[in-house]
Amino acid sequence: MSKEDSKEFNFFEYHNQINQENIILSYKGPVTPVLIAELSRDIRKDLRNNKKSGKKVFAIFMELVQNVSYYSSEINVFGDKSRVGSVFIIDQDTHYEIVVGNMVENPMVLGLVQRCSKIKEFDREALRAYKRDLRDQSYRQDGDGAGIGLVQVALTADKFDVKTLKMSDEYSFFVLFLDVQK
Repeated sequence: MSKEDSKEFNFFEYHNQINQENIILSYKGPVTPVLIAELSRDIRKDLRNNKKSGKKVFAIFMELVQNVSYYSSEINVFGDKSRVGSVFIIDQDTHYEIVVGNMVENPMVLGLVQRCSKIKEFDREALRAYKRDLRDQSYRQDGDGAGIGLVQVALTADKFDVKTLKMSDEYSFFVLFLDVQK
């Protein structure tokens, strides 16, 4: 993603344009295990009539909100120092749109965007092979499996996109946009 792409995108303007009537979930704040449990219960309840796509939305939500809770650079200074992020699930006519964002340190942005761009280039079979390779590397290096979750999200979603917004010399807002067909 070029610097110009990042400047054109404004998450906060995007949020204001969302049709409020179609929002299933809108949250910005600290991400805690209790919050994840509460929101996941609400998502399952709201999407119970559309089982197949509801399961996909739930799986994507869980993976990405956990990523926020582990990796967001924004920390809640009150209370338990939880990581902070934004999560939206929007009910569109033909699909559900999942939008998850959080602050990242600027030196991390290029690597994240490159990883997402690589993931977007693969077809399903190539993504599966890439996921196996990442899993094997993780086992051999006794690592944390970094990147496997993003690959799984891309396999689950029908559309996968990333945008960034530079917030300061230190931080950028990193946002994933995913669609799941109904």
